[in-house]
Amino acid sequence: MKKILFITPWYPTVHQPNNGIFIREHARAAHLAGNKIEVAGVIIQPDKKIFSAALTEYEDEYGIRVSIYELGSKLKFLRDLLYHSYFFQFLLLRKIVAKLQNKGFQPDIVHSNIIYPSGIMGARVAKHLKKPHIITEHWSKTDYFFKNSFFSHAGKNAYRKANAILPVSLFLKNRIQQAVSDLTEDKFKIIGNVIDSEVFYYKEKKIDPNQLKFCAVATWNTKKTPDKYPELFIEALALFQKNCEKDIVLTIIGSGNRLNDLKKLCEERNLKATFTGYLDKTEIARYLQQTDFFVHASRIETFGVSTAEALICGVPVICSNVGALPELVNNSNGILCNNHIDDWVKGLKQLTETKYDRASIAEKMKEKFSAHTIGKAIDEVYEKVLH
Repeated sequence: MKKILFITPWYPTVHQPNNGIFIREHARAAHLAGNKIEVAGVIIQPDKKIFSAALTEYEDEYGIRVSIYELGSKLKFLRDLLYHSYFFQFLLLRKIVAKLQNKGFQPDIVHSNIIYPSGIMGARVAKHLKKPHIITEHWSKTDYFFKNSFFSHAGKNAYRKANAILPVSLFLKNRIQQAVSDLTEDKFKIIGNVIDSEVFYYKEKKIDPNQLKFCAVATWNTKKTPDKYPELFIEALALFQKNCEKDIVLTIIGSGNRLNDLKKLCEERNLKATFTGYLDKTEIARYLQQTDFFVHASRIETFGVSTAEALICGVPVICSNVGALPELVNNSNGILCNNHIDDWVKGLKQLTETKYDRASIAEKMKEKFSAHTIGKAIDEVYEKVLH
């Protein structure tokens, strides 16, 4: 059994249960492949206090040990300060590693997630322990980091010295290579995110001949330049329904500070929409299994978890032709649209007139992204770097 020190800056906590779920699923997949995983990390998150710090240690339901320093503040500038305090974070991580070693845990491999800060910290830990180092990359802001961060040079060196780099998509791999052009192809292996096929799966449903159900899932937050673009599919659906003989019903799942604006837009466009707010994965799966189509307008996607979850439920997708989404969506399972309204209205017409093999869509996604498949792929990398 290989012992893996799994370092991460994102991981679900009591305060943020959705933070880094995809990283936890990678840890679980690697564990299911027969490896002993010890998760270590420093998490910075919102809190009701001006400053809080606590070491949280537990064993999850899969037998994975988790040791995380949770740093919190209600002040955004203080959270930003903590985020940029690399050396403070590294000091806390070294304390976790020392504590694990005192308990007898000596890793065979250091496996970091996200180049900053964990990838850089993991490189130093691996060097100290004289162990191989692997970096899994999920981060959509790698290009921004390498152009603007004080630690960009350290990040490039961490990539160069890593035994393997595992981006979750070809899109993200290309971004890394643009930033660090001397990385060789043999260093990379694309390993996507885990889609829980025990929660998300195909379930045959009755088709309503008088209605078309659409579903969207995301965290709808306001940023200077938001990643998600729900206004686009709302406007497109509103125009599409004018020439559609069936009733259009939209369900928007997720939380965030844009909900009121989106509700107002749906009302102004006479689009029948239900806003559920936050739902857990089981509830999301139930909605997906009952919907006809999934809509996802975005400006960037490094993988597209919600899109993959819809597809593994056998739901055809209409989405933006950006980032990694073309790696998931093709003519057999949906429609890719350029981010302008005319293309989306045209895409909706094509989507609703096409007959899809929904069971086949689900099975193909399960083959690619189940915990078993992803765990096996990660374990193959572990074997390679050890031998």
